[in-house]
Amino acid sequence: MKITVITPTFNQAEFIKDTIESVVNQSYQNIEYIIVDNCSEDGTEEIVRTYMERYPYIVYIREKDRGQADAINKGFQRATGDIVCWINSDDFYYSDDVFAYVAERFEKDREMSALLGDGYYCDRNKNFTEPIPCNRKVKPWVLSRWYYILQPAVFWRRQPDLLLDIKYHYVFDWKFFIALQERAVFRFTEKCFAAYRMYEDNKTGLDNAARKREIYLLQKEIGVSRLNTAWCRLVYKAYKRAEETGKDGTKRLVNLLSKVLFHVTGKRICSF
Repeated sequence: MKITVITPTFNQAEFIKDTIESVVNQSYQNIEYIIVDNCSEDGTEEIVRTYMERYPYIVYIREKDRGQADAINKGFQRATGDIVCWINSDDFYYSDDVFAYVAERFEKDREMSALLGDGYYCDRNKNFTEPIPCNRKVKPWVLSRWYYILQPAVFWRRQPDLLLDIKYHYVFDWKFFIALQERAVFRFTEKCFAAYRMYEDNKTGLDNAARKREIYLLQKEIGVSRLNTAWCRLVYKAYKRAEETGKDGTKRLVNLLSKVLFHVTGKRICSF
C-alpha cells in the first residue's frame, strides 16, 4: 500500500528540512513524496535537491502557482498512492512509525476512508506547547461550524476528483475536509501523528480580518446555518473595524463572545 505525501512550499528554507526529514526517516518506505515549490528564492530548492539525490521517491515540482491550495492540487493530480496526505513545509511528523501505523490500519479496516490522529502545537523552535486531540467526540455536523481537525494528522484513501477550492487562502482545508467527510468513513486514533508549528507570521496564527472574512464566506457558501453565517459576518466586520482603528480589544471581546456562544448553543454558533 503506497502512501503519497504532498508538501507545498514557498520560501521556507528555515523549516522545510524538518518536514522532509520527518518523511524520509519513516520506517515505512512504500511512499511517494511530492514537493510543490512556488519558485522559492531562499535556498529551498538546494535543500530539496540534496534529498532527491538520496531518495528517488521524491518528486519536485518547481513552478509558479496561484496559491497554496493550487500547489496542493498539483500534488493531488500527480499522486499515485493508495493513501494520500499533505503536510505543510513548517510542520513535521511526530515519530518515524506514523506511516507504518497508518498503512496497517488501512489494510485491516477496508471500510475506513480517512484516519485522523492526534498531534501537538509547537513553536518555531519545535518546542511542544499544546496537545491537539483529533477526536473531539462530536457529531459529524459540527465540522461544518467548527474546524477542529489537525490537517497534517489526516490520511485518506485517494479521491482523484476531490480538489481544494483555490479561491480560498485560509479555509480551503476546512472546506476540503467537510467535503471529504460527506463521502468518507472517518476513524480516529489517539496516536500522535504530527506537529503543527504555530508562530507569529503563519496563516493560522495571524487571526486577522482576512481569515474571518473567509470563514464567513465559507459559512455562506455551504449554507448550513443562517444564524451562524450572520454571526460570522458580524465577527468579520468587527475584526475589520478593529484593524482600521487599531483597537485590538475589540478582537478579544469578540473572541470571548464566540467562545461563550459556542458552548451555550451546543457548538452551533462560532467563528473559529
